[in-house]
Amino acid sequence: MSVLFVLLPASNDSDGSGLEAEPATPLASPSGVTMRSYPQASDAQHIVSLVRDGRDRGATRWLRGLVLAIAGGAILGATTNAILSIGFGMFSGLSSIAIPLGFAVGAFLGAFTAAMTGTHRVRDDLRPLLRETQPGDTLLQWFAPERPVLQSMRTLYTKANIACVLLD
Repeated sequence: MSVLFVLLPASNDSDGSGLEAEPATPLASPSGVTMRSYPQASDAQHIVSLVRDGRDRGATRWLRGLVLAIAGGAILGATTNAILSIGFGMFSGLSSIAIPLGFAVGAFLGAFTAAMTGTHRVRDDLRPLLRETQPGDTLLQWFAPERPVLQSMRTLYTKANIACVLLD
């Protein structure tokens, strides 16, 4: 699924919605196209945190962080149990049981921690757009099953001098 991200500049309107800067598109409601609007951002770090906290599949990546959390927990658990069983005689000195147990428990705790805290990172190809954020800007995200629809929308935004990026 293709995704178009549009960074709408801040507006001077009374309600502060910022959406009047959006150019009119003849493709405003084709079938399968949906839009997500993020809250107005105060700066680049704020918009990055909004995107990350949104846990949006089109804007974030999470697998690498999850794998690292599980692997780190497994290694830490196995190492801790190895030190406890070999160095201090815990587990009756049975390191053949203690190390796999520490590995399994550590992997579980790493996965649990990752699930509770989130390992989402903003996609690298979206970061340049987010760095352009000024106070009051709004990020729009358009989803479409077909890329040509979003390409025509990107052309309209580009003609209006509004920053956007199209991702697959």
